[in-house]
Amino acid sequence: MIIMRTYIRFLNLLFSIFGSIDNSLGITDVKVQYSPANESSNIDNKGKSFNYMWLHDTASTRGLLYPRESESREVRTLDGIWRFLPSDVNDPMKGVRDCWFKTDLDKVRPTHPMPVPSSYNDISVDTKLRDHIGTVWYETKFFIPHSWNMDQRIWLRFGSVHYAAIVWINGEKVMSHSTGHLPFESEITNYVNFGAENRLTLICDNTLVNSTIPQGTIVEEESDNGKVMIQRYTFDFFNYAGIHRTVHLYTTPAVYIEDIKVSTDLIDNHIGLVHYEVIVNGNERKAVVYDPPIEPLYIHVQMRNKEGKIVAHSVSKTTLNGTIVIKDVMPWWPYLMNPEPGYLYTMELYLHAVDESLLDVYRLKVGIRTLKWNNSTFLLNDAPIYLRGFGRHEDSDVRPKFEMFSFFTFMILDTWKRI
Repeated sequence: MIIMRTYIRFLNLLFSIFGSIDNSLGITDVKVQYSPANESSNIDNKGKSFNYMWLHDTASTRGLLYPRESESREVRTLDGIWRFLPSDVNDPMKGVRDCWFKTDLDKVRPTHPMPVPSSYNDISVDTKLRDHIGTVWYETKFFIPHSWNMDQRIWLRFGSVHYAAIVWINGEKVMSHSTGHLPFESEITNYVNFGAENRLTLICDNTLVNSTIPQGTIVEEESDNGKVMIQRYTFDFFNYAGIHRTVHLYTTPAVYIEDIKVSTDLIDNHIGLVHYEVIVNGNERKAVVYDPPIEPLYIHVQMRNKEGKIVAHSVSKTTLNGTIVIKDVMPWWPYLMNPEPGYLYTMELYLHAVDESLLDVYRLKVGIRTLKWNNSTFLLNDAPIYLRGFGRHEDSDVRPKFEMFSFFTFMILDTWKRI
């Protein structure tokens, strides 16, 4: 089991690093097929679930900076009570064929209230919903203010939907995604109504097959109520499903900071080096030609300590990368290895146009440390470190996979108390 967990985490890491190559929307036309991909069972799976092969072109996981408010960005969450509708087990794709996403779900069938984020399995006392295999539908409505129509890009981000999902805005498909443990997002500027109500519809499928991570199989077994579909898997946790993380609605400028790559070094544990590379997206980047050629954009980076004092800064007018030197640095240490563990600096990035106007601002927490290893020792900041513990599932009693920060904090403090 430990090997299986490690394998899953390794595959998830590969997905997070390499991601998918997508088009501008992160999707292509979905061609729904009605049988699990490469599923090896002795039953007819036609109509039982998604074929994940249609999710080859999915929403990008590149450049997924966490949504944060700044001078140039606004952030909202769509968390709350959504409308929820399970599909028929024997015909999970009926809603796609009948275009349920084109109208309010309440007009299709009676819906149930469902908290988002949460796992839908344990919200009710209905064992059929707990053990449901196949697709379910979510729906919510939201408004976009007129002010967001002023040279802004609007983004929709899901922290996690297990396992596969398609998302529609006002009846138009905007993205799809599989592998339920990763965030995904898409720009929705051209799909929303400004100053009016918008409808967000999502279909989620929890079926695990040979090609999913983790893997599973579907079998048909006899019960007191006749034949039923059973999901089989070899891991030691329940296959909770649903919208498991926060749903964000946020804005960026037309030209914006898409991604930030950071690596750190230490010199004698007294001088910190922060190497950075900023990736910018937006059409205006190629709009002006200079002679001699220079970047039409430049980046101003500064580091603040925990008290908010600026301890270092860098201005690069020719490139979007560089190195910041921090004297008398406070390295990042884990608990019990330093009187002040987990020290984080705030990295502030200001993207400017060539005329000095401010385009975008993003702040990123950064810990400064080095990692090395040899045949016998793992070194953190040149000090040997002993790793202990195990992978604890984040399941809670009420909303199983919900990102419950109070619960996580309690578990961390309880673990520290026992060390």
